[in-house]
Amino acid sequence: MLRGIAAALLVIAGSAGPTQGANFPDAPVTLIIPFPQGGSTGYTAKVLADELQKIWRQSVSLEVKSGNFGINAIEAIVGKSDGSRLMVGSIITNSMTPVMHPEKMSFSYDKEIIPVSRLAEFPSVVMVRTDAPADDLKSYLAYLKQTSGKLIYGTDFVGTYVDVDAIQIGKIAGLRVAYHAVNGAAAILNALLEGKINFALLNVATASDNIGKYKALAVTATRRLANFPGVPTMDELGFSGIASVNWQGLFAARGVSPDVVQTLHAAVAKAMATPEAGEAFAKVNAGIAVSVSPAAFADEIKAEIVRWEKAKPEVLALPQE
Repeated sequence: MLRGIAAALLVIAGSAGPTQGANFPDAPVTLIIPFPQGGSTGYTAKVLADELQKIWRQSVSLEVKSGNFGINAIEAIVGKSDGSRLMVGSIITNSMTPVMHPEKMSFSYDKEIIPVSRLAEFPSVVMVRTDAPADDLKSYLAYLKQTSGKLIYGTDFVGTYVDVDAIQIGKIAGLRVAYHAVNGAAAILNALLEGKINFALLNVATASDNIGKYKALAVTATRRLANFPGVPTMDELGFSGIASVNWQGLFAARGVSPDVVQTLHAAVAKAMATPEAGEAFAKVNAGIAVSVSPAAFADEIKAEIVRWEKAKPEVLALPQE
């Protein structure tokens, strides 16, 4: 799906001589976000924008372009060869959407988008309503099997890592899995509180901001989280290997010059290494994860795509509740 990206970026890495990137940016920059504010992507974009403004001494603003499987946000940077519009994307929009929904795109993703760097990784929290008659994930899944027999979860749209994880959990528990589509992490939480879904897998930033509104049954991190000290990991509960890594990353249009891509990567590394960025991500139990290079980030995505291609038939066959 992303054939040729890694090769193209090797050329970028080998560029030499006077660079256009030395003067970048000489005008305000806009970071495009594919989801409404309140989720992990918006959180990451805000932290990155704040730190890049200090480094560049140039305005860095945020703009939400949600909808259409994240394609609206991708489309907003296509052709912006001066780097004035960049995208803070995610595992969903920039790793899964090109696999799950290529027919929805009016352009070739491979030919138009360059990965710059992974930025951060957000564990997720498995949450249910506070009145749920169970205090651990296994007991809750057993309760669902004895009652409705369904696991109904919230998602922005079909074609996300949450779909893949929900399908796996449903298979283990012997449950029929269905999705309920709403727009954004906050809306998914509201759907849970209103009883429209009986299961939510939300990023730790949203979960941390709403402690007390739901019951947390598990976290997808490799170890317990400071904000949820009493909540076991999926591994502890016997669900090893199910949770996908919810990452966010920076992307540019293919026409952006090689030296500007390198300048962007260097600026991202510097921005995410600041104490302020570290504190912001530690506050919500998320981790900073900057790629070694644009080429390395492209290779990471290529490796993930193998998994999404295999999961695609089951994901797109999920019924809507």
